[in-house]
Amino acid sequence: MKNEIEKIPQELKDHPQWVVWKWEERAGKATKPPYDPKTGKRASHNNPLTWGTFNDAVKALKRGFDGIGFVFTEDDPFCGIDLDDCRDPVSGKIATWALKIIKEFDSYTEVSPSKTGLKIFLKGKLPSGGIKTKHVEVYDRLRYFTVTGDRYDD
Repeated sequence: MKNEIEKIPQELKDHPQWVVWKWEERAGKATKPPYDPKTGKRASHNNPLTWGTFNDAVKALKRGFDGIGFVFTEDDPFCGIDLDDCRDPVSGKIATWALKIIKEFDSYTEVSPSKTGLKIFLKGKLPSGGIKTKHVEVYDRLRYFTVTGDRYDD
């Protein structure tokens, strides 16, 4: 993951809003709950005391976590777009509807941990704080996104 971590934009790394996560099962579905990179206890998207720096998160990976994540807050300039079920995990082919969104926003985009989705990180604010449809979620606060550094370049 070292090479991938280097691809994460420095502007995100500079904000102390990082958590770690590990795969868990809840109600028969795989999930990725956030954990505090400093203590290893569960983190909360609305409690900055349970987040750490980017370096805290990277160090915590060595303690058995599966990945890192970034928490969006109303105090940072970022928002994220989560595109679910838009990528073939074997061929890497992206669904046409997702390609349109990627091209429209033209921002840092990476492959999700499942390899079946994409996440777009950009600057912006939402009037309502979030949008959720069947395949697209957009948030600018009170959520965290996994961050892989597996950059999608096209």
